[in-house]
Amino acid sequence: MHDIPSASIVRLGLQALESYCGQFADTMIVMLDEANQIVYVNARFLKETGYAESDLLHQPIGTITDGAAQWMDPAVLYKTIAERLQNPLNEGIPLQLTAAEGYRMSATAAPIIVETERDIRCLLFVSSQSSMRSGNLIERFGETMLRDEHIGVILLHPETLRIFDISPLACQLLGVEQSAVVNVELSSFFEESEKEYAIISEALASGETVRNYPLTWRYEDKQSELLMDVGLLHSTFFAKEGAYIIFKDVTNLRSLETQVQRSDRLAMIGQIAAGAAHEIRNPLTAIRGFLQMFRKTMIEHNMNKEKEYTEIMLGELDRINHLVGEFLLLSKPKQMTASWIGIDSVLRDIMPVIASEALLHNVTVNWDDQMELPRVLADAEMLKQVFLNLCKNGIEAMTEGGTLTVRGYVLQTGKSSRIIIEIEDTGPGIPPQLIHKIFDPFVTTKQNGTGLGLSVCQRILHDFSGTITAATRDRGALFKVMLPC
Repeated sequence: MHDIPSASIVRLGLQALESYCGQFADTMIVMLDEANQIVYVNARFLKETGYAESDLLHQPIGTITDGAAQWMDPAVLYKTIAERLQNPLNEGIPLQLTAAEGYRMSATAAPIIVETERDIRCLLFVSSQSSMRSGNLIERFGETMLRDEHIGVILLHPETLRIFDISPLACQLLGVEQSAVVNVELSSFFEESEKEYAIISEALASGETVRNYPLTWRYEDKQSELLMDVGLLHSTFFAKEGAYIIFKDVTNLRSLETQVQRSDRLAMIGQIAAGAAHEIRNPLTAIRGFLQMFRKTMIEHNMNKEKEYTEIMLGELDRINHLVGEFLLLSKPKQMTASWIGIDSVLRDIMPVIASEALLHNVTVNWDDQMELPRVLADAEMLKQVFLNLCKNGIEAMTEGGTLTVRGYVLQTGKSSRIIIEIEDTGPGIPPQLIHKIFDPFVTTKQNGTGLGLSVCQRILHDFSGTITAATRDRGALFKVMLPC
């Protein structure tokens, strides 16, 4: 905590001014423009007075003070400040604040004149001698919980459901600044989550505590999986003194559970496929052999119509054989040989195939053939299969042509490094209802797809301690492969 500065004139840029105010988070601060209108209040001032930020911005300071001339007339105020600068005792300016609930607060203002690159502002550091909110149960609860960076906390006035205070993680989840939500009604943040708001309201009205209620929260393009607790805070005499909402972010845990479930499904399918493949392929081989013999006979006897039927049957047999092969790849590869290989060389090897495929679909391929990336411990042939599959999916998605972009870079996090390969297309993208299921077996956006290709890619990368994620864009889809290096 910093001491309130003495009266002075300081010169600061606008960004530096914001940082300067942040040093005094425990002190009420009000900033005025040259017309004595409020242009900034910090969260502490809002909590002490009960106002919302929207109630005060661009309002004359005189509307919440005792209305003395020095607060109404800018010239008088600046003259008062100038006289204070010459006072060796450096005494503050006394004032009476009118809080939102109508009560009066005796306070002292320590003003500073701030000259920015745009204008001149007056910064008031206000110390209250009659705060009604300090030291109560809400404050004591908040001192510990609000500092926890891993828990989102919202403290509420129990009757009005206005936000009393909010922790940094809760601000991040809601996508707001702390000063913008203090004393704002909670309902304004749950306009698209009426069910959850009803649960909160009913719990606080009945006094029943909610524990670990699962909640999916979406803000912009980010989705968070949360567990929500709701309850009341009571005073010593069991009077309602406040209410709280606690969010625990379990997004990573849910993602891990999903990966485990998906891995179990893949393993089960792989085991079934491994046992059934031999029994399926043996009769397929016999049927294909006889069909080829029939086809040869039909050609010799000019039975063109019957020959076409056999060609259709042979094509369907090939499709079944291909499907069985993809099933087999879902089980852990038995002859995988891992060695230190260069991802850039793997991409160079498959690019001629990708380029020819792109040419057939009127697609332009963008990639840096001079890229140099660190080596990874993996099987080169398996990685080729992954990148071929992802690139072909992107090309086939662009039915009217487009651009396929392949880029790679290294991401350093602490002491660990990962290679990131991004494959992005300009097709229709992934439907929202499929974005979280796209790696599940049999989930596909293709009309004749099997829905196993991405599952196979994920299984291969998992064996090399890698991951793959999918995201949809305004136009197109982005797949991101990550491998340790």
